[in-house]
Amino acid sequence: MASDGSQPVEWNGAFPFLPSWLRPKPSESYADARHGHSGPAAHEENHNQQESDRTGVWNGPAPRGYVARPTHAADEPADAPVAIKEADYVTLPGGAHMPLIGLGTYAQSSADAVRNALAAGYRHIDCAPIYGNEALVGEGLRDFLAQEEGAREQLWITSKIWNDSHRPAAVRASAEKSIADLGAKYLDLLLIHWPDAFKPGTEEVDTEVTLQETWQAMEALVEEGLVKHIGVSNFSLSQVEDVLSWAKVKPVVNQIELHPLLAQRKILGVCSRKGVRCVGYSPLGHSKNDLLEHPEVVRVASEVGKAPAQVLLRWNVQRGVAVIPKAGSEPHMKENIAGLCEWRLSWDQKAALDALNSGKRFVDMPWHQWADDEEGGAVKPSTVLL
Repeated sequence: MASDGSQPVEWNGAFPFLPSWLRPKPSESYADARHGHSGPAAHEENHNQQESDRTGVWNGPAPRGYVARPTHAADEPADAPVAIKEADYVTLPGGAHMPLIGLGTYAQSSADAVRNALAAGYRHIDCAPIYGNEALVGEGLRDFLAQEEGAREQLWITSKIWNDSHRPAAVRASAEKSIADLGAKYLDLLLIHWPDAFKPGTEEVDTEVTLQETWQAMEALVEEGLVKHIGVSNFSLSQVEDVLSWAKVKPVVNQIELHPLLAQRKILGVCSRKGVRCVGYSPLGHSKNDLLEHPEVVRVASEVGKAPAQVLLRWNVQRGVAVIPKAGSEPHMKENIAGLCEWRLSWDQKAALDALNSGKRFVDMPWHQWADDEEGGAVKPSTVLL
């Protein structure tokens, strides 16, 4: 008995007065998981073992993370895609709709290919001055834009500012030339292609212009109506956060390389929470044996009755990522866009593709230094030194 007359409470954690269906059930703990078994008897065994072997193992409930197969996964058929009907666009801050699948025009050499893409249903065209073909793309767009009033508003056209055009006057000149070459009247989205600035006409680092000055020149284009939205490309998470900290007109997109071998989950998730949507380039890899013929991709494609390219595109779209694959032939263009938002990978199928992540990049410029994956956003607990 204590000095104040109170009796110590002895409680073994049970609630004998509750009906059995309301009594708490023992859950697996870190310690149970470590020893590979669970249940009351195992819990008692582990508790006794810990008395003699204190290794600092937490004995509370053990979180599972994404590796825990959800209960609904068992209800998903493995031999057929899950049929759905989703929106085929991404909603940007301000309410604009950007189509989830676009036509990448890098190395595109045919105006007819652009015409075929429009006929197949593409309404998102991704361009850049450095590709050297914006006038050709504009030729492919011309008939569509001339066919009816309001045709321009049906399209989402993106262009970019190359590294040697970061100075304010060059930003304006580059954007105006893209608009003229494409015959577009305005750009829906203008991106800084890379964070690296070059002196005009060279690949020498330009120290006479800052990223903020480049951005302010782009903001002026928005104010004048020449550009609807602005964003970045190939920016690290910390670089995106830097722009967000001082930009008057916020970036709405970060276009980066995204595919199962380079999932970039952290930058994708943090950017999304900050109102910056990611657009994935090279979603199919760079050659057939990169991803299109990867055994796991082929296996999943066989299960769902889709082409490997459709599976790879769906993997990104299912994460809320817009994609801009290249397609040289009309059949491949149609294959890439056909019903992309009308089926889903099952949990197991997507998890199998998630497991391919290895940090593999197909686009890696010698003059660009990639930031550490953990740079920016919340600090990962494992990187904190105690």
